[in-house]
Amino acid sequence: MNAAYERLMQHLDDREVHYLANGENRSICADFRGEVGTYRIIAAVDADAGLFQVFGCPPLRVPEGARPSVAETIIRANYRLNVGKFEMDFDEGELRFHVSQILTDDSLEDSVIDRLMGTTMSLLDVYLPAILSVIYGNELPKDAIRCAEAGRGGFGEAEGDAQ
Repeated sequence: MNAAYERLMQHLDDREVHYLANGENRSICADFRGEVGTYRIIAAVDADAGLFQVFGCPPLRVPEGARPSVAETIIRANYRLNVGKFEMDFDEGELRFHVSQILTDDSLEDSVIDRLMGTTMSLLDVYLPAILSVIYGNELPKDAIRCAEAGRGGFGEAEGDAQ
């Protein structure tokens, strides 16, 4: 899987994206600006599992008192997603979006990198306002998700590039 990790770095270099590389974990970390916020994107080649994974982390920690409502919100969001999932560390309040693809060999295509990073950014942009409205606006999770998905024009896989 070393070739896949090298391809990931070359892909970002070709697009002049500034990132931090962790060769030991075969991962990169970069900040990307979306429509709603700036997200920390972590992309990793997991050699043991044969996966390319992308994690998108919004710049917030879910306050302890809001975690049950946010958990319901992300469960409602995840139910309709065809690809990827929202995750929350209930103890720490860390929220992220996670998507992955199985690597059948030691290669990683540009289109896969763009699709997974773009999907991550797009879905954070769609659902982060709903999560924030639950945390800070006391909106019900069901209503927040309904509003987010109505503005999205449907649900499923989002498309887009990671810049």
